[in-house]
Amino acid sequence: MLGRMRSALLRLLRVPPEPAVPVNARVIRVFRAAPAFYRYRLVLWGLGQLGALAGLIGGLVFITTVIHEAESSWIAAGLRLAEVGAWAAFVVQGAFSLAVVHLDFEMRWYILSDRSLRIREGVLSVREKTMTFANIQQISIRQNPLQRLLGIADVEVRNAGGGGGAAGAQGGGAPIRETAHVAYFRGVDNAEEIRAAVLDRIRQHRDAGLGDPDEPLPLPADDASAPLAAARELLDEVRLLGRALRERRAG
Repeated sequence: MLGRMRSALLRLLRVPPEPAVPVNARVIRVFRAAPAFYRYRLVLWGLGQLGALAGLIGGLVFITTVIHEAESSWIAAGLRLAEVGAWAAFVVQGAFSLAVVHLDFEMRWYILSDRSLRIREGVLSVREKTMTFANIQQISIRQNPLQRLLGIADVEVRNAGGGGGAAGAQGGGAPIRETAHVAYFRGVDNAEEIRAAVLDRIRQHRDAGLGDPDEPLPLPADDASAPLAAARELLDEVRLLGRALRERRAG
């Protein structure tokens, strides 16, 4: 029964079962949000429902007062109908939003391929981001007090051009001014492992260490620096090729 309801809701929301891996890419690892992240989202959902319930009760107290003072039976009947409708709407939205919280946890994917990382999150609004390892500039771990209590954290990944202005809500909330240059592994209980895995893939692609993982990687001043960086990499490759040819001839 629950499985059929889940499938029907996914079809209704048009959520694909899993993210598509880039063409010709090989999946290295798949990470998922921790079970504690689901409990974290349930706490946030419960607080939101308590706020809505408080507002609903306040409105219904007002309606009840108006009903007692109403001189017309038609007005009283209309207000009672509105009261019933308000309670029904609260119950329906509560059940629907709870189902969305559960699906949001289940349908959250963090994929590392041999070329890039891909993150898919969201149910009502599906968001997918792909970042190539060659462009990633900074990896950091974020954790608020409640996340610390639950033993989870968010891994923030920024690529070239990300700058410092974009920000995302911690703990899986709706993104705030989040751009295409920033991606999050939200609600994971193995943040250090994820950061190490991403750093390892970056090192393999750059043939050089990134320094201390705890220090933010240097960000370019703007996107215009990307072509210059690519030109420098090409020049380095040409120099290495020339050196190899000279050594071969000398041998």
